[in-house]
Amino acid sequence: MNKKIRSWIQILILCLGVILQSFAPLTQVHATEYNDVITSVGVENRSGEALTQGLDIWQEFRLTADFVLPDNTVHEGDTTTLQLPSEITFSNSSDIELRDASNNLVATGRLDAASKTITLTYTKFVENNSGVRGKFFVYVRVDHDVVSEEKDIDVNITVGHRVLFAGKIRYNGPPGKYDSKIEKSSFQYKDDEKNVIRYNITVNRNMANYSDVTIKDAFSSPNMTFLPDTFRIYKVDWSWNNGDWKWTNAQDMTETFKNQLVVNANGDGFTLPLGDTNGFGYMIEYRAKANYDLVDGEEITNVANMSYNGSENEQSTSTRTYQIAGGVAEGYVFTIKIHKVDEAGQPLQGAVFEVIRDRNQAVVGRLTTDSDGNASVGKLLRDNYTIREVTAPLGYDKLTEDIKISPDEFGSDKSVERRIENKKTPPKTPTEKEITFKKVDPNGKEIPGAELKIYSGDTVNLEEAPVADWTTVADTSKVIKLAPGTYTLREFDAPEGYQFVGDITFTVNADGSITIKNKGADDTVLAAGPVLTITDKEDTSPKPITFSKVNLGGNEIAGAQIKIYKGDKAEGTAIESWTSTDQPKQLNLEPGIYTFHEEAAPTGYLKVTDITFQVKPNGTVEVTKVGEKDSKGEDNRVVAQNSTLTVTDKDDDVARKITFSKISLGGVEIAGAQIKIFKGDKAEGTAVESWTSEAGKSKELSLAPGTYTFHEEAAPTGYLKVTDITFQVNYDGTVKVTNVGTKDAKGEDNTVVTDGSTIKVTDKDDDSPRKITFSKVSLGGTEIAGAQIKIYKGDKAEGTAVESRTSEAGKSKELSLAPGTYTFHEEAAPTGYLKVTDITFQVKHDGTVEVTNVGEKDSKGEDNKVVTNGSTVTVTDKDDDSPKAI
Repeated sequence: MNKKIRSWIQILILCLGVILQSFAPLTQVHATEYNDVITSVGVENRSGEALTQGLDIWQEFRLTADFVLPDNTVHEGDTTTLQLPSEITFSNSSDIELRDASNNLVATGRLDAASKTITLTYTKFVENNSGVRGKFFVYVRVDHDVVSEEKDIDVNITVGHRVLFAGKIRYNGPPGKYDSKIEKSSFQYKDDEKNVIRYNITVNRNMANYSDVTIKDAFSSPNMTFLPDTFRIYKVDWSWNNGDWKWTNAQDMTETFKNQLVVNANGDGFTLPLGDTNGFGYMIEYRAKANYDLVDGEEITNVANMSYNGSENEQSTSTRTYQIAGGVAEGYVFTIKIHKVDEAGQPLQGAVFEVIRDRNQAVVGRLTTDSDGNASVGKLLRDNYTIREVTAPLGYDKLTEDIKISPDEFGSDKSVERRIENKKTPPKTPTEKEITFKKVDPNGKEIPGAELKIYSGDTVNLEEAPVADWTTVADTSKVIKLAPGTYTLREFDAPEGYQFVGDITFTVNADGSITIKNKGADDTVLAAGPVLTITDKEDTSPKPITFSKVNLGGNEIAGAQIKIYKGDKAEGTAIESWTSTDQPKQLNLEPGIYTFHEEAAPTGYLKVTDITFQVKPNGTVEVTKVGEKDSKGEDNRVVAQNSTLTVTDKDDDVARKITFSKISLGGVEIAGAQIKIFKGDKAEGTAVESWTSEAGKSKELSLAPGTYTFHEEAAPTGYLKVTDITFQVNYDGTVKVTNVGTKDAKGEDNTVVTDGSTIKVTDKDDDSPRKITFSKVSLGGTEIAGAQIKIYKGDKAEGTAVESRTSEAGKSKELSLAPGTYTFHEEAAPTGYLKVTDITFQVKHDGTVEVTNVGEKDSKGEDNKVVTNGSTVTVTDKDDDSPKAI
């Protein structure tokens, strides 16, 4: 609720009887107070009606009083005093005058705001006249500095020793604190000159932080002038107190801002840039003056606008009812009626009149008579008016003289009626001219779809039939025969994608040429001879465009990071950006060219390349460039239908570069592993890739995202084969092991490591024991008994033997030996045989055995006799035929 500073007081003298006296007045020595002359008091609403609703803070109402003066008793200078209750105060404390219908001054009234009293002081008039009685009222309000809560108030008026009950009112209490960026209020001040109104503009009572604040103030009512010399501005702190805004810490900033104040060209307002308001507010004060004499009860409207934060606006309107002391203030209750007839007294329809208020030349009404010949304009002040005929009914002469209305002509019903007659225009036979109408786009091409109608006269009367109507056709002008005269063309429907043009008033001249009389300020209309060309502007208002991001199945997909750029390239700053969800996205885009740019595709999908599209003025969308090939070398899939653009993301099944490294425990690439890669989580079906590892080289494969199985068909010699390993190629090109496989031949887990796009599989050494057969034979090849044999690990018979035995006749010996180098050591030969020297041999990973050192010469000076065959080592003990001592 706006704080309204009320300022006007109305005094109405009713039934003021005047009886002239024939005798001279008595001499008055001392003023006497007559307090019994007030016969009754009452309360009414602001319009003088019963007060039926509660009153808000600052809301004014009427306090009325009836008085009767005793004849031949009251003298000049005598007084009557009325005391208001403490809960009530005046809206304004201006002095008042009580006058009779002949403008004689009966009494003056002084309203004392401090004491809350009304003091009437009588003039000489009461001594010379009898039967003086009447009624007056003043505007008052609840004093919210006294009453701080909602309550009922008894309005008791004290007159001398009497207390008169005026009535009971309901005070609604102070309002709650409300948002207040800008508020406009107005009031009259008793010492101001005539026709002056004071205005206040309060800014940022919220004490918030607003940027780039600019105030624009202008009068809606005509002929009001802003008085720049009265301009004052204060920087203040606002606070809320008992339902009202209070200001403190005022700093006069007038000198700072007066050079920035820009007065409107016609003087009816101003523009004032205030800059930023960071936690403080402003109070702006100024006065304005009417360029004519305002009448009692006339309403003056003023609008203040605050722009801030770049593009935001807030507006406040003040409507001030001007008061003149002692005025009647009947207000906007008067009506002018027109009855239009022909020479036979029959009603005429279609006559257009303007009603002009003479005082300020404002057009207060534009009237068109109806089928009964009637028209009226209401809500007028009692004043002088001019009725002027603008357009006569078709076939009748227009009036050449204005019709005047004076204030005295308004009757008891507050209206005045004029019967206005038109004479029929003598028939003429005008020569019609061929007029060509062209409706074109900015390139000059005729456009279809405009629905046009032409009406006779300089305005459009929808109750009359048009003289011509048509809908434009592509590449075709319209030729119409029109008699010389004035016409108005109206567009009832614009072509699709184009803006409406305003009414065009034109005259067909006697020579067939056209003269444009009126058109829309922003419309392009040209007349050249008999041709009228109307150029339509494209409709640049934003259109709702829907973007649908779907997969190949047509379902909306989430996670696509999308940007829209103005123009045919993804350059500069995107005008819109979002991440797709399971719902389409709607944007409001002006007609023009745009680029759809997918910054990142959802996981598992291919990103589309940039797509160029056009939003058309009719709100449809069209793809102008489908974009470059995608990473698959295929075209983007994009469909435009009406106002929807559907972009399909394809599955991302492009192969990624994956590196396979087959290494030993020492981390060295090893050769000979026969490897197969199967699609899925089992080594089934046909392998998608197979190879044999090479020494010192890793293997690079191209695999689409998905799950695969690494299967080692055969391990390199000397290594254990790994069990099947399941892995996943991710969309980002990395690889992840999802199943390390079952235990290997040693009962251990596979050793597999991933690093980015590389998977390393380690083959462990195959050190499981092999079955090796040792045969100790004579030269005749027969297994002999008694040889004490030890097997040592390594190439020397050192340390602890890994195996030891004594050969048996007719039997070989099978041992389990892990691959590696060993030494065959014969501790003692069987009786009758020579002991062999130490023999070095190797157990190979394939289970075969190989002699690597046949040993030293034996005691005969001969080489040992040792033979290998597969996994068998045969050692021959020679006969000991050396001489013996006897």
